[in-house]
Amino acid sequence: MLKAIFGSEKKGRILLYLYTNGESYPREMARQLDFYLNTVQNQLLNMEKDGILYSKLKGKVRLFGLNPRYPFKKELESILEKVLQFIPVDDKERLYMQRLRPRRTGKPL
Repeated sequence: MLKAIFGSEKKGRILLYLYTNGESYPREMARQLDFYLNTVQNQLLNMEKDGILYSKLKGKVRLFGLNPRYPFKKELESILEKVLQFIPVDDKERLYMQRLRPRRTGKPL
């Protein structure tokens, strides 16, 4: 289903991951989606070049997310939301659930 919509199964899964998780970095996406890191990086750079994604540096890590200035952002999000409804519950929980990062040591509540 994703290949028919986005032209690539991997591109569709990366977009779904970014839609459900907000921002992320390539190594985390590769680990979660079980892709090669090089594949994820190439897809992210191509989508950034097309204006679908943005990237920013946070320390030494480059984070990617859906570009809020992308002209078809609302349409893209509505398509991703509909695609998300057809994904089996097990896969949805494993791949596309919001991640909870551990609290930094000594960080006040």
